[in-house]
Amino acid sequence: MTQIVGTLKDSAGNSITGKLIVVLAGTLIDDATSPDTIYLPQSYTFSITAGAIDITLPQSETSRITYNFQFFKTNTDGSLIEPALINFNAIVPNVSPVQFASLTPTGLVNDVMDAGALRVARIIATTPALAQSIGGPFPQGAYSPTTTYKFRDLVTYLNRTYISKDLNPITGVVPTNTTSWMVIPVEPNGSLILADDTPYSSAWNGSGKSASQDAVYDQVEDVKSNVALKANLISPIFSGDVIVPNQALGDASTKAANTNFVAAGLADNVTTTNTSLALKAPLASPTFTGTPLAPTATTSTNTTQIATTAYVKSNLASYATLASPTLTGSVIVPSQTAGDNSTKAANTNYVDTGLALKANLVSPGFTGSPTVPTQVLGTNDTRIASTAFATALVNDKIKWQNLTTGKWQLLLPNSLAISYGTLAVTTDSFSQASLTFGFSFTGIHTIVITNGDNTATANNFTVTVRTNSNFQFYAGGFVGTVRVNWYAIGTI
Repeated sequence: MTQIVGTLKDSAGNSITGKLIVVLAGTLIDDATSPDTIYLPQSYTFSITAGAIDITLPQSETSRITYNFQFFKTNTDGSLIEPALINFNAIVPNVSPVQFASLTPTGLVNDVMDAGALRVARIIATTPALAQSIGGPFPQGAYSPTTTYKFRDLVTYLNRTYISKDLNPITGVVPTNTTSWMVIPVEPNGSLILADDTPYSSAWNGSGKSASQDAVYDQVEDVKSNVALKANLISPIFSGDVIVPNQALGDASTKAANTNFVAAGLADNVTTTNTSLALKAPLASPTFTGTPLAPTATTSTNTTQIATTAYVKSNLASYATLASPTLTGSVIVPSQTAGDNSTKAANTNYVDTGLALKANLVSPGFTGSPTVPTQVLGTNDTRIASTAFATALVNDKIKWQNLTTGKWQLLLPNSLAISYGTLAVTTDSFSQASLTFGFSFTGIHTIVITNGDNTATANNFTVTVRTNSNFQFYAGGFVGTVRVNWYAIGTI
């Protein structure tokens, strides 16, 4: 519903009291309700006191149907004073509230373009934020992390110009974030960005400018030249006369030894060195004696490291014997395919999967289309009956047949039968008539008859005579044609 508000005054500014009559130009259907609401072109009168208009009407903008608005001043007795002071046709927009003065007359042609365009123009003109968001781009100066930026806002950042491409307002998102911003190849002063040819120096830090290929090439070549004069940290290859400090005699570390250190060591320790070397095993295929010792690796080690006896015994303790193994903990074995019937170890998943395909012995719940053997007719025990058995049993006990037009027979167990039908018959001058069953009972138990013709005046049907093949009835004094419904129960 749309609320319409406004104030009516005369030419001197005095509030006017009267009646506002509103009527639709056609049927208006609101299918947003359940069930649909239908507004008919029936006029309604609103009382306007002291010129104050505050009414609600169903919006008709989406249905393109106009309302007719007529305002009449009233006498003290409430009667209308002709002519109408206001008389126009207008669309009620799909916004609320709306000023009565903004209901631009549209006529009965249902042309809402002028009214809609005028309303949009007024909304934009009276909403600065909306007016500022139309068009773009919108220069916002240097980027600030505390400023909220909108779609198509322009900022400068690190000597670059960026435009927001985020449809939602953003705050604290740096322009280098390509999800929300896009760089524009222009300088902040508007000139096209070109690569800068300034040689590498501290001036590059934080400039935001792109270096030219020439500047980058010069710097790369300079680095390459300096690297070529250096030795690798790993496995370096020196040239010329490599000078290293002279180490103290007896130093046994990874420090580089110069020729002076080697010569002094050889001259002073030739005998000691030879004796020591005799106690050493070669690195290639050594032969140890006595009780060689080595560090014991962790049980999970799987390398060329020497395995001690402690390592071997520790690992063997974690294995089961091949013959009659005794396993502990949570034993993990591969899951075999369903239906595997072999000596392979079965895990819980295999067992659960197999059991899920089986029904319980007690109160099983079958799914799908379970089938059972069809028992012979006459079986009466706890065996499951198939649908075929049930159908055969029903067909053997209950039979229905159409004897002739308007007459039917239903055969039941224990030699019972029901004859039922509906026929139009003509009574004689004594208001009597007779009907046949279409077959003969061996004994008849009861007959029920009713008047089946709603247009006849006959009432109080009464069976006067009945036999095993027909019956006579009295139509309560009615003479003519009447429809009779009957049911007869007996044995055959």
